[in-house]
Amino acid sequence: MNRNLELHLARHADSAWSEVIRPWLGATRDRLVRSYVIVATRGQAHGLKHRCLREGVPLLGVEFLTPGLARKKWAETGGDCRPALGREVLLFGLRAAIARRLETAVPGERAWGFWQSLQSDPERALDDFDALLQAGLGAADFPLAPLREIFADLTDWVGALGYAFAATEAHRAAGRTTAAAARRGRVLVAGLGAEAVGEAANVLAFVHRCVDVAVVLPAPEFAGPTTPDERWIAWWEQRLGTGPLPLDVADPFTAGAGAAALLETGAGDVAAVRVLVGRSRDDEMALVAGEIDRLLRTGAENIAVIFPRLDAAHAALVRALGERRIPFTDLLPAAGQPESEVSQLRSLLGFWSEGSVVAGLLALWPWLEADGLAPVPLAEARRLCERSFDRCQTHGVAAHLPLWEAAAPEFATWVRRLRPDWPDTVTVVAAAARVRAVCAELGLAEPEHWSQLERIFRPDAAAYPVGIVLAALASFLPRSQSPEQTGSHGGFARVTLTSRRRAAGLAWSHVVFAEANASVWPGREEASCWLTDLQRTELAPRATVPGLFTAEEQARLERAGYAALARDARDGVIFSAAATLPEDPELPQAPNRWLDAVLRAQGVAAPGTAPDELLARLVRTQPAAREPDAAGAQWCAVWSGRRDASRPFDEYFFAGDPALVTPARLPARLIERAVKDPAEFWFEAVLRVQRIGWEPFARTRRKALGQCAHEILAAVLRPAGPTVRGFGELPSPEEAAARLDGVLAAARVAWPENRYWDSCAAELARVCRVLLGNAFAVDAGRFVATEAWLPAGALLEVGGLQLPVAGRLDLVRLDRPDWRGAQVDIFDFKTGGDAELSARRMGRSGAALQLGVYLAAVRSLGIAGGRVHMIKPEPGAVTSLGLPELDEALGRLPWLGEALRRGVYGALTPDRSDYAPAGPPWPTACTPVPAAVLARKFAVTFPGFSGGADDE
Repeated sequence: MNRNLELHLARHADSAWSEVIRPWLGATRDRLVRSYVIVATRGQAHGLKHRCLREGVPLLGVEFLTPGLARKKWAETGGDCRPALGREVLLFGLRAAIARRLETAVPGERAWGFWQSLQSDPERALDDFDALLQAGLGAADFPLAPLREIFADLTDWVGALGYAFAATEAHRAAGRTTAAAARRGRVLVAGLGAEAVGEAANVLAFVHRCVDVAVVLPAPEFAGPTTPDERWIAWWEQRLGTGPLPLDVADPFTAGAGAAALLETGAGDVAAVRVLVGRSRDDEMALVAGEIDRLLRTGAENIAVIFPRLDAAHAALVRALGERRIPFTDLLPAAGQPESEVSQLRSLLGFWSEGSVVAGLLALWPWLEADGLAPVPLAEARRLCERSFDRCQTHGVAAHLPLWEAAAPEFATWVRRLRPDWPDTVTVVAAAARVRAVCAELGLAEPEHWSQLERIFRPDAAAYPVGIVLAALASFLPRSQSPEQTGSHGGFARVTLTSRRRAAGLAWSHVVFAEANASVWPGREEASCWLTDLQRTELAPRATVPGLFTAEEQARLERAGYAALARDARDGVIFSAAATLPEDPELPQAPNRWLDAVLRAQGVAAPGTAPDELLARLVRTQPAAREPDAAGAQWCAVWSGRRDASRPFDEYFFAGDPALVTPARLPARLIERAVKDPAEFWFEAVLRVQRIGWEPFARTRRKALGQCAHEILAAVLRPAGPTVRGFGELPSPEEAAARLDGVLAAARVAWPENRYWDSCAAELARVCRVLLGNAFAVDAGRFVATEAWLPAGALLEVGGLQLPVAGRLDLVRLDRPDWRGAQVDIFDFKTGGDAELSARRMGRSGAALQLGVYLAAVRSLGIAGGRVHMIKPEPGAVTSLGLPELDEALGRLPWLGEALRRGVYGALTPDRSDYAPAGPPWPTACTPVPAAVLARKFAVTFPGFSGGADDE
């Protein structure tokens, strides 16, 4: 049977359609013949089907295939074709091979450093190996001897499992001669550019099995025989045994030709190119939706919106088109979150593979809490972990368990159940069985996605490091699930949301290049250190497929792909960009290089204008698609009112009915924080919610030693004899010093034996001895209580209101064992960088106001006199505040009384900053309001009261 082989080159998608694709599809109109069309992606298949539908081209007997589907077709009839292993299993094999070499490597030597580097980046090395296989080369072609050795071992390991590499099998199939009698059907290969070189062997293997073959490829720019495009066409010419036939048609006129020429050559007529610039990304997408609406009303038949990635801008345009009720096809559907059971199991495996550390435990905890399995809430779990970490200063959960058993036995018991006794090495099948058993014991959902993995490794009796095995098990869990597709997202429509690769090779009436900012696209991929650009260039002549592109060649191919899209836009090209980004609204954004050239060619700015100034001059706003409903209008008014500096805080901004929102008790520490930022008081005292930190645990030596010092001094100064109303005789200085020596010795025994903990113990001993000496240097009563809570009758008078106050005192000394009629001295130990106690400073800024609140609260108990002392760990570092100075020190409290009386608190939260030492008190979901606006709203709400915590 004679074969019909044709190779065509087309510069324009319309030319390829009219001269090759449409005639090929119509050649069998009078008979039913099995026909295949191979395209690069599903996007091209969708686009060609859509054009066939518009122009009435029948597709009976025609099947569209991507290279991956073509592989499945020829593999089914490939005879001795071996199954291929997926990337997850190959990564596992590579990591295991690296681990074996690290076991015998000597730390500090060159080989050890090499394997450590490879262990940190196995994915990139595996990508380079895959590139070699796709080019028809193998492990022996790696320039570096260690890589040749380890990938040869990986190849042997894959073969021992009874599998092969997908690229190797594709080359075997492509090189195998198919008997003429075995060839069936006809195939059209359409629009595969040089970027599809990795799938060349799969496509060629399918082509060999067909009788009638037509290939139409993008015509290259004639820049020399060594360009990727020219090498790609030469490869097809050699494999098909026929010369390329450029289409003998005049280039059609397209409105995007000028923009394409500008990108390729630096010169082109772009007067007709439209540019849409929004102040933010949402504004940009609103402008794009408005432009699409306008184009559709003027007869646009096929609009492509090109996104460089799937991100929030894509979601914003989906919403905007939905609001305008514009049908569209979405070829970039967002992947949905996996099922909670899958995320739960992934977190559990991550907890084990990372060595059972507290950060992994807290990452797992929300999933346990969601299913009602967690014994304590996440906030309590975080608090327990923070306190225990400050004590033991290590990340491993095992060191924390004794502390948790004393503080929260139920929590400790549950954590023990989460920590099975994993061996150092384990087989994959045994690890999967152990995980299933733990899930059954804890009542967790068992994994349902490991059957294939267990089938692969059932013949493998080798034991691997447990961390690598657990990571492999996690990699076989689905990371996402397909979202539910609505009618407006599927099917065919005149608007298509897509990517450059999925839109290539198709003719469009208009093309919109979205997010044309320099920070978004194009991106430049860095060259690999395992197979450098120079090495790729040296290996390229030996390759049987023209792959192994350098980073510069890949960038050139991407640029040519964008130019081809613009050239195939018949009626118009539109660019859209944002002047600012939501994550940093104060930083102006620059256009990418292509849009920058378009704007300068259009004369938007004078020569020398900075790139980040170009977009600011073009910002436009788009009217809403439709008027908001009553609820939307009300919320818009609320949103605007919160940001109106001339309006006081109201019921929509940290305020409410005082009968409902006034706290039953006022924590002293929150009173101090309230005068600095009322928002903290609102959330913690009024709503009684606390921010849960997600920042990593870090050793904070001063904080840890300060907490230990407080606990030790409380134990040392606690009365040994009987107590009356909580007060007992103060130990003598000699007895307290002896106690301190014993407690410090016990603390040192509990810590590891190394220089770090030696220095911690020495510093702790110095701090405790100085604080103890300063405490005894104060002339005060002989009755003492440590870590004592304020009595239930302690009240704070604020703005005519008398409210109970809560707080714990480090040390309190009285001259009699009763508050009433006593001389009271309250001691507060400070090991941080706090300023000295000062009535003036406290009254102006609220610094150390908590101590003033303590003294005011005990004054309500009928004491005869009192002082509060701040003691710091330097000899003689004792500052005091007495009752005569208390009124000046509490100068900031009248505002709190007014806020409590009215139920209005507001906020004085500083602006978010990369340099802020702590997270914001507001929930992350709240849109921040500028600090300057908050300060003006505070002044309007509370005239006569100054806001903020500025001291000097």
